[in-house]
Amino acid sequence: MIIYGPQGEKMRKLKETEEILEQVSTKHCFITGSYLYKKKYRDIDMFVITRSKKKFKVRNKKAKISFIDFNDLHSLFYHSISKSCISKGVLPKKDLKVTISDYWQVVNEAVPTIMNRKNKYHKDIRFLVLYTEYFRTGEVLDTFQLDSKIKSFKNYKEILTYIDREVPLVINKKIKKSYLRRFFYTQAGFYKGINYKAQRFLYELSHKITRGVYCG
Repeated sequence: MIIYGPQGEKMRKLKETEEILEQVSTKHCFITGSYLYKKKYRDIDMFVITRSKKKFKVRNKKAKISFIDFNDLHSLFYHSISKSCISKGVLPKKDLKVTISDYWQVVNEAVPTIMNRKNKYHKDIRFLVLYTEYFRTGEVLDTFQLDSKIKSFKNYKEILTYIDREVPLVINKKIKKSYLRRFFYTQAGFYKGINYKAQRFLYELSHKITRGVYCG
């Protein structure tokens, strides 16, 4: 058993976690999330890295097993969940690969969900916060840090304010001005004339991003 990450000293249930991991007959598997930090938890987030289609089962019914392909080890998601975890053995690593286009897609998916679900948004903004904080600070948040950041928002309106404030700053800092003009004017044109609140928000956000070109 190997304990990964800066939150290692806060982890609980070390013996129980090791017993669960040993029930999976594969080399690369790990457990992360609230189970390791909290007395009360809903699920045990367990990940298996494999190309096999074999199904794995453990005795604890709360264990939720998800599969990660070796091709996905470069993702921001994998780098986050594996940063602070308990693993059966040494986990494989690949260099992180993430782009602004990936980030903008995450924003586009998050905004309508936030506005539709409002006070039931917590699970739906994980990628939004993860990507924003990575591009804003250069740091990959682990699951503990990500949960803490999400809980700092009092309501969905604070999240929309966070998006409106941080996304234009991040994007203007990270990509070339010529690309900003071309890409985000196209995006603004796509949203123009659509009367849904989420699309209007994204339309204004696109314009705010392109205005940053001329204000910077």
